[in-house]
Amino acid sequence: MRVVLVGGGVQPIPPTGYGGVERFLDDLRHALEADGIEVVVLNRVRHRRTRDEFPFALEVPRMLRRERFDVVHTHTPVVANRLALSRIPFVYTSHSRHWYYRERLSHRWGYWLERRAVRRARVTVALTEPLARTMRAAVPTPGPLPIEVIPIGVDPGAFRPAWTARTGRHVLGVGIVLPFKRWHLAAAALRGTGLSLRIAGPTPWAEYADRVRASGDGVELLGEVDEGTLRRLYAESDLLVHPSGVELLPGAVLQGLAAALPVVGGPALEGIVDDGRTGGVVPDRDERTFVGGLRSRMVALAGDDRLRRSWGEAARAVALERFAWPRIVQAHRAVYRRATG
Repeated sequence: MRVVLVGGGVQPIPPTGYGGVERFLDDLRHALEADGIEVVVLNRVRHRRTRDEFPFALEVPRMLRRERFDVVHTHTPVVANRLALSRIPFVYTSHSRHWYYRERLSHRWGYWLERRAVRRARVTVALTEPLARTMRAAVPTPGPLPIEVIPIGVDPGAFRPAWTARTGRHVLGVGIVLPFKRWHLAAAALRGTGLSLRIAGPTPWAEYADRVRASGDGVELLGEVDEGTLRRLYAESDLLVHPSGVELLPGAVLQGLAAALPVVGGPALEGIVDDGRTGGVVPDRDERTFVGGLRSRMVALAGDDRLRRSWGEAARAVALERFAWPRIVQAHRAVYRRATG
């Protein structure tokens, strides 16, 4: 089987910095190849601007004419819609938060593109079961939509705990420092606790970065870090906080589980984090309640070495059982057979 994985034309694959979808595509490529599948990655980067996806999408059908393939697997709605217009069958994986978050006109445009892509795909991959249900409700069709649920994969060999380096004092956050991630609430939750908060991720908006620092004490914004540094941070930290209110399936959380970190966050973690076993899922009725809930969960974990170890070991077991790449590859094989059958 020969599969073409199509990027978005905005960031290189693998990304040289922040780029969750591009990182997933590179990991998927290597995992598929390790299982004996031929893989071609189709991507052309111009200026690393979001709007560059549109001229790239126009080029994709012509680029595909030079390739031999059994399956085209795309991960962005603009490219998916271009493939549909060219009558090229494709598998589509949606990574967009626009299924849940549409405050601006650009978000609503993205949501329209997402629904159109799902309607025209041979098979759509939803990262979670709740997302699959949302898609089915949002995209009415005469018959059942061909949707399969396959999560992002993680390499438990790359993300591992360093138990002797853990002190109970270090909280880690991983992701871009923008308001929708709500890092200021995590910082506020840790104020006065004596626990440090380190956030690894790009800081494109200086004003919001300042707000995060001012919301707590002991907050350190590390910016983008290399892969080795990221793995070390996971290994030596004591727990992962992920306060974002809008997520599909965050790779940072899966990496935290693999590194045996209890994960604390809001309802966006439901179905990923087992409340009271691998971390804490805090109710999100309002910001005050949410901050208080985050604080109580993190302080309790920081003060109990045995609890952190127990939850961390359970978290790693979940990563091995549900999210390790060999399992994810077999699920993709089944999707590719369905798309070509």
